[in-house]
Amino acid sequence: MLCERLGHVVAETAAPYRPDDVARTSGVLMGADLVAQIDARLALLGRPLADDDIEPFTRVLYDTNRALPAADVSRALRRAQEIGWRVGAAFAAYDVLLTPTLAWPTPRLGVLDTADPESVYRHASVYSAFTSVHNVTGTPAMSVPFGHDSAGLPLGVQFAAPLGGEGTLLAPAAQLERAAPWGSPPGL
Repeated sequence: MLCERLGHVVAETAAPYRPDDVARTSGVLMGADLVAQIDARLALLGRPLADDDIEPFTRVLYDTNRALPAADVSRALRRAQEIGWRVGAAFAAYDVLLTPTLAWPTPRLGVLDTADPESVYRHASVYSAFTSVHNVTGTPAMSVPFGHDSAGLPLGVQFAAPLGGEGTLLAPAAQLERAAPWGSPPGL
């Protein structure tokens, strides 16, 4: 593995969270924030939402989450904190967590088309199982291009660090870029 050849100790560990739990939690929090952001923008503009202001999928999320009960948001905030504690505890044993960026191979064109909200609902959280946890917990993470799959589609790896550890992420990404410039065959 390239990371080991670069001097890193690599160990496998189980994810400290359940992706479905993260998806539910992030759905509530992102939905509530989406409504707040759109409403703030509309207040600035002094007008109601027009049909062509946002993409169809964003409109579905906006309409769905406008009536989100405050108790649901409060529960999601508590759950995000609990997930964050578990993710944070993983950094007691590891400086950096390394995962694929996507949990599944690159989706075929149209699978995540925001003009088809149902398709996005069905597939988005499956693909983002490794990335969304960092959006929910606030832990820094970065995706780094790393080669291509057998169909020639791009692959990425994700590095994550504990809260405040943004600087920790830059060193391994820079090492990878020097050792395997973007576009070269993977070999982590």
